[in-house]
Amino acid sequence: MKLFVFISIVFLGFSSCKKGKAEVTLKGVVTDTSFGLPLSGASIEIYQVESGSSDELIGQSTTNANGEYSFVFDRDQTESYRITSSKANYYDLDESISFSDITIEEDNVYNFSTTAKSWVSLNFTNSGGVSTDQLKYIKQSGKSGCGTCCPDDPQFLNGLIDTTIIYANDGNSLFSYQYFVVGTSDQGLKSATTTAFDTTAINLVY
Repeated sequence: MKLFVFISIVFLGFSSCKKGKAEVTLKGVVTDTSFGLPLSGASIEIYQVESGSSDELIGQSTTNANGEYSFVFDRDQTESYRITSSKANYYDLDESISFSDITIEEDNVYNFSTTAKSWVSLNFTNSGGVSTDQLKYIKQSGKSGCGTCCPDDPQFLNGLIDTTIIYANDGNSLFSYQYFVVGTSDQGLKSATTTAFDTTAINLVY
């Protein structure tokens, strides 16, 4: 009899623990803003984040034809969650969601967007100048914040140059820069819309 009571208590204890971990549903849509369409076939991963330890992968999925993803997982006490998205020729996503923003009362909907990769080839040629010439150019529009993006601060080229510099940009988006040949009246604006998945040239001869 005592054994039966003991087993019953243990069983109830396990059941209680199981019930204490409520399930969370987190879902949303990933959009390709370069074409204004849902991004299908993107790899989505969700991680549980805790200070002082490695992020723990708790779910993997792939967006469907409508760009939709969905995760169901136990709501364990943690600091935050990370959602990452990747697809060939698209910029990766890495988003953080605070634990306090996650609810068990209803679906948690988080929509994200990314762009196709493209590149701009800036071709500079100093034609008939002198070795002391200096060209200054400043990006006016274009992608920022990536390792291969054009810097936001002024850039300088010196001397008799004939060179090409390639920067990353968002697909089907405008890239432009203002240029000044220092010490002269030669200045202007150069621009182009960079084609998704391709490299678009902007030529400057001065």
